[in-house]
Amino acid sequence: MLAAWSLLLQGCYSSLPLQEGPAPTAQRVVLSLNDQGRAALSQQLGTAVDRIEGEILSENEGGYAVSVFHVSQLNGNSATWNGEHVTVAKSQISGFQLRRLNRTRTALLAAGVTVGVVALFFGRSLLGFGGGTDDSGSTGPGSGK
Repeated sequence: MLAAWSLLLQGCYSSLPLQEGPAPTAQRVVLSLNDQGRAALSQQLGTAVDRIEGEILSENEGGYAVSVFHVSQLNGNSATWNGEHVTVAKSQISGFQLRRLNRTRTALLAAGVTVGVVALFFGRSLLGFGGGTDDSGSTGPGSGK
C-alpha cells in the first residue's frame, strides 16, 4: 500500500517549461544536459544521460553543485540516486525545469485514496466479512450452543 502511495505521489508533481539562465539554488530542479554535458559527465552519471533531477546545493560562476536524486537517459531508461553530489558546468546544460508540487492533484489524490479506504472498510463490514454468527446461530468454535 505504501509503495503504491509513493508511486501515486510522483504524479502530484509538475515541471515548469524549460528555462534558461541561472538555476535557483536550494530548489529541486531538472537539468537538461547538452551533448557536451553528456560526454563530460558520462564517467560519473553513465552514458547518454539526458536529464538530471536534484537539488542545487551551490552555484559559482562556472557551474552547479547538485545533489542528484534521479537520472534519465535518452533511451528512456532512468535510475534513482540517493543524493550523490555531482558538479555540472553551466556550459554543459541547455536549460532547467523547476519541479513543483501540484496542490490540486495532491488534494484530489488524497481525497480519492481516503474515499477508497473508507469504501473498502465499510463495504467489507456491510457484506458481513467482519465475523459474527454462522447459519447455526453459534458464534464460533466452543461457543456452547
